[in-house]
Amino acid sequence: MLITRLELENIKSYRHLAVEFRRGTTAIQGANGAGKTTLVEAIGFALFDALPYKQHSQFVREGEKYGLIRVHLLGNDERRYIVERRCGAGAYWQLYDCEADYRLEQRTDVLDKLHELFGIERERPLPTLFQDALGVPQGTFTAVFLETPAKRKKTFDELLQIEDYRLASDYLREVQNCYKDQMQQKQQEIQSLSFETRDLGQWRQELEQARQEERRQTELIAAGSRRLAELESHYATLQHQRDELLNLRHRFEQARLRRDAARQRLHQCEQELTLARQAQEQVEANRAAYLAYQEAEATLQELRQAERQRNALRQQQTALQHRQAGLSANKTHLETALKEIEGARQRVIELSPLADRQRELERQREELRQQAQRYDELVEEGRNLRRQQEQQLKRLQELQSQIREIEPLQELANQLPERITQLTRLQARLSERSQKQLQLQEKLEALRQKEEERARTAERLRSLEETIASVEARRSEVEALPALREEQAQLTARRYRLEGNIDSYRESYQRSRGGLCPLLHEPCLNIRQKGLTSLESYFSQLIANDEAQLADLRKQQQELENRISEITIYAQEYERLGNYRAQQTECAERLRQLAAELLRLQRDVDGLRQDLSELQSLNQEIAQAEQARRESEAADQRVRALPGLRARVEQLEEQLKHLEDQLVERRQQVQQLQGAREQLKEVEEQLTALDDPAGQIRGLLTTIEREPRLREQLARLMQEEEELEQKLQALTEQLAAYQDLDGRLAEQEARRQRAQAGYQTYLAHEQGARQLPQRQQAYERAAADHQAAERELQQAERTYHQAQIAFDEAEFQRTDEEIKKLRADLKGYTTALQHMRSRIAELEARIRQAEALLVALEAAQQEYRTLEELSSTVDFFRQVLKEAAPQILRARLAEISAEANRIFGEIMGDRSAQLSWQEDYEIIVRNRSATRTFAQLSGGEQMSAALAVRLALLKKLSNLTIAFFDEPTQNMDSTRRTNLAEQIRRVRGFDQLIVISHDDTFEQGLDSLIRLRKENGETRLVSDEEWQMAFEREEEHAHAP
Repeated sequence: MLITRLELENIKSYRHLAVEFRRGTTAIQGANGAGKTTLVEAIGFALFDALPYKQHSQFVREGEKYGLIRVHLLGNDERRYIVERRCGAGAYWQLYDCEADYRLEQRTDVLDKLHELFGIERERPLPTLFQDALGVPQGTFTAVFLETPAKRKKTFDELLQIEDYRLASDYLREVQNCYKDQMQQKQQEIQSLSFETRDLGQWRQELEQARQEERRQTELIAAGSRRLAELESHYATLQHQRDELLNLRHRFEQARLRRDAARQRLHQCEQELTLARQAQEQVEANRAAYLAYQEAEATLQELRQAERQRNALRQQQTALQHRQAGLSANKTHLETALKEIEGARQRVIELSPLADRQRELERQREELRQQAQRYDELVEEGRNLRRQQEQQLKRLQELQSQIREIEPLQELANQLPERITQLTRLQARLSERSQKQLQLQEKLEALRQKEEERARTAERLRSLEETIASVEARRSEVEALPALREEQAQLTARRYRLEGNIDSYRESYQRSRGGLCPLLHEPCLNIRQKGLTSLESYFSQLIANDEAQLADLRKQQQELENRISEITIYAQEYERLGNYRAQQTECAERLRQLAAELLRLQRDVDGLRQDLSELQSLNQEIAQAEQARRESEAADQRVRALPGLRARVEQLEEQLKHLEDQLVERRQQVQQLQGAREQLKEVEEQLTALDDPAGQIRGLLTTIEREPRLREQLARLMQEEEELEQKLQALTEQLAAYQDLDGRLAEQEARRQRAQAGYQTYLAHEQGARQLPQRQQAYERAAADHQAAERELQQAERTYHQAQIAFDEAEFQRTDEEIKKLRADLKGYTTALQHMRSRIAELEARIRQAEALLVALEAAQQEYRTLEELSSTVDFFRQVLKEAAPQILRARLAEISAEANRIFGEIMGDRSAQLSWQEDYEIIVRNRSATRTFAQLSGGEQMSAALAVRLALLKKLSNLTIAFFDEPTQNMDSTRRTNLAEQIRRVRGFDQLIVISHDDTFEQGLDSLIRLRKENGETRLVSDEEWQMAFEREEEHAHAP
């Protein structure tokens, strides 16, 4: 793979940058803080998803919303690709195949393609490979090889994925435990199924007996049903006779009620007929008064109509009179207004000369106001300019004072790079101490957890030992359980036989009543020979004997069942004895492992505490270095401000000169406008004396303009007044016709009052008189109905007495009682049959369920055997993985050691020294008979050895032929820097090596050189000419006197 181009937009100190990369060794050179490392970080973020920031937004240039990285690369398949990644707002990650014109936009797709391009296994994380092999952070190139074995193991186990074998083995242990748990559950299921199907044979016997009882109950119900049908037929005949009797009695009662109702109706009709005849007499006596009242009422209606017409005319007359009065008032008002208009016209003529004088004075006043306003503005501007002049002068003095204070700080500011380097070195050691403290906390926490686990495991082991001892103590009782169950089955069979004998004896007892043999149905001759009085006593004695045996048997059976239930619990525990022993062995083995782990952890804790004690004074050194750095930084910040302060001084001096010129100009203008305010006052006094004649004229002209409209209104009023006078005259003539109306109304009211009593009496009896014919007819019909009802009552009484003699009430009651008794018996038979059928259904369901459980039992037993086979297989694989991890690690380390030894020989230019990478990730260098560890090597040898191992890792774990070296010469003297640069140039087998450095150590023998400079917070590329000119200026400045 080859990176050909890198483009950055809004990334940290870069606003826009495009840099080309070539095959071979490329150096990136620039001052500290110029942004060299940012290029490597950008490549790591875009290609390997590695970024040393918690938030991606921290990688975006300050003040911008997003940052963009675009990396052009040539893959191992000789195809060109562009990887583009945006962070901040609208973040995305894309890979574009230029030849296929295809773009990947999903994160997982991009990662898969990058793994494929780099020849890296998909399970190996790209960030880890970049951070530990490809792009090691600045200052940490050799750090990990100086760590403790535990720290090295944690770092490189993850990189080489050795830990995956242990994780796989642990995972399979969980799987194996899962299989064991399933086996235990399945064993419990088998025991449960066996227990639930133990009574299947007994249930089948009970089912056969229940079916026989069902057939007997069915026969009893059939015989009872036939007898019930005969009784119900006879009962129906009797019930029909009783119903007929009740019907006839009802008819007799209804006929008597109808006769009484007809008699009452006849009496009522007779009373109503008498009242109708009396009403007829009253109507005839008051007919004349009734007619007089109606005639007076008709006349009054006509007169009231005339009264309403007269009142309407009077209302019109009143309205017209009110309108006439309003017109008269309006006429007077208009005549007064016309007189005022004539006076206003004369006043306008008098005020016209004064208005002309007013307009001239107002023009002069406006001009003088503008001059006075301009005078005030000039005075205020002069004050402002004077204040600005004073402020600028004060600021100039302050700046000059600051410059005098800052100039002595130049020497302290020049010490800033040296102090930053010292602080960085101490902070690196502080980071080492923090890591060791974190390791110590982790080890102490692990130690605590292991001790807690040891306590729990010991308690578990003690509990298992007690359980095993308890189960062993009950072994003899558990072994006797099959014999007890056999005895239980024998007792159950005897109980069923006794219960069957008792049922049979009871049936024979019922059949033998009367001294008849239940089989031959004739008197038994053997009873007297046996000295018994009857068959009933014989069967009663048999039943008593068997019931006594059955009671004793049930007691024995209950005691045996209690004992079996108690032993069954112990039997279940006994069946799990093997599992308990396996857990006991596992707990003992775990305790031995925990003891070894606790010993190892305690050693690690002691070592870390000793390392931390050596770094106790580091905080004080860092505080002193931090204080020195802050002093130099403060001085440097103030010194960098000197050019700006001096430029500001020049600017302020120029501004003060310009302000003085403006003040002189304002003073001249003020002198020209000094008398404007006095003249303005004189003009305003003259205007006040005139009292605004122009305004008075405008008011008077407004009044004069109303004259035509007022005269037109006056004419309309006079015409309307004349029309009203004519209407009032006509209304007066119409009202004259109604002069005697009130007298006629009073006369008719008196006439109606005199006839009102007879009128009311007539109306009260008119309706009753009209009903006289109907009431006469109703009386005659009621008399006929009364006679018919009397005859019907006599006939119903005779028929009822005849039916009453024919019905036998006693026979009806006897039949009803016999039917009720028989129905109760049948109900008892039916209930017994239902119970028996429920018992049959219950037994059939139990049998079906037990048969289904038998099938499930066979399936569970087969599954248990399968789980045993799977558990054995998983245990075999676990052992293989445990044994494979160390062998694979040794093979992988052998390959990497061979490649690292080759690279180390090329770098050192001496193949007599042999480098090897041990199983604890310790680098060993053997030269003839001498063997040295990594810590015993010189600084240059350590860098060369670490470089060889990291490059070997990169080649063996991927197909990448590119590597980054970020400040590999940090904290080295010039000789060591030169040697390391020469060593890196000897590296072979890589297409692209990118070295970052702030000095010119790597400028010799390069294939390309990239120079960076940061100006005004922005990093940009610098050409060779610019770099040379800047270098010459720095040299001149350094040699200046």
